[in-house]
Amino acid sequence: MEQAAMEQTQAKQVFTVRAFAGELPVECFLSARVFQADYSQVNPAFSEDHVHACYELLLCRRGSGYQFIGGTAHAYSDESVFLLAPFITHAHICNPGAAELRCSVRFILPEGAAFSGRCDPTLTSALERLRHDTYAFFPATQQIIALANLLTEAVCSPESSALLVLGGLLSALFSSVFSELTGISHGGKETPAPRLLSERDSARRLIIDSFFGQMFQGSARIEDLCEQVHLSQSSLNRVIRELYGTSFKQKLIEARVAYIKYYLKYTDLPIRAVAEKTGFAEDNKLSLFFKQHTGLSPTQYRQHERSS
Repeated sequence: MEQAAMEQTQAKQVFTVRAFAGELPVECFLSARVFQADYSQVNPAFSEDHVHACYELLLCRRGSGYQFIGGTAHAYSDESVFLLAPFITHAHICNPGAAELRCSVRFILPEGAAFSGRCDPTLTSALERLRHDTYAFFPATQQIIALANLLTEAVCSPESSALLVLGGLLSALFSSVFSELTGISHGGKETPAPRLLSERDSARRLIIDSFFGQMFQGSARIEDLCEQVHLSQSSLNRVIRELYGTSFKQKLIEARVAYIKYYLKYTDLPIRAVAEKTGFAEDNKLSLFFKQHTGLSPTQYRQHERSS
């Protein structure tokens, strides 16, 4: 079993973990919140269009719905696997009434080392194909399912000793996934390889990426993220601009708008209820915010999406 290098972020059950794919080091980011999420019709699983600055391994362990990748919809059901390259636009929605359980592992690969003889030919072929296709989608094998179950138990366990197995489980999981990827990958156009990052830069990028994926109520402060990644505000904004081409404030606005759009497009909730779910004290404040950043009122956007 490979030795994991882990860092737990102040009792938030968020971990950065060192794993391996063959001899290739893989920096991983896991959140117990994601592994424990079990959605139903009352609280449907969804995400609007977004991108990550890292790779993402999505394991759809239970439930069914549609995963949208680069504008293409893929119907998925129990025990499906999606593997996404960095900066690929994606979203998903769970079928109404279907309980869903999804696991997400975000990770960074040292791309330069992958093509310098550091990994075996099978892994090199898999990485080249993923870089070219930008994503892969295939049914999970029994081995992948078993590893996902063990990984979930370890991530969600209150026992600190359980964390010691994360690196080994992730290493085995990557080996299984990349082995399947060699013959099953399919996707879009080629994307440029990300630049080679140091171990510290990798961990920071994973933390930043996850931060924006969770802060849809607009209550996040740049000071909170600065503390997590140990950077000044000016340095953090520089990193965010390098990753996303925008500022902390604008990235937070984009995340919040995306969640508002989902509720308007896919639910019949009144505007007041949408405001409550997305952190606005009054529906008129939501309307003002939404029109300022989209050019449409919530009602106009809903009507436009329903008619199209």
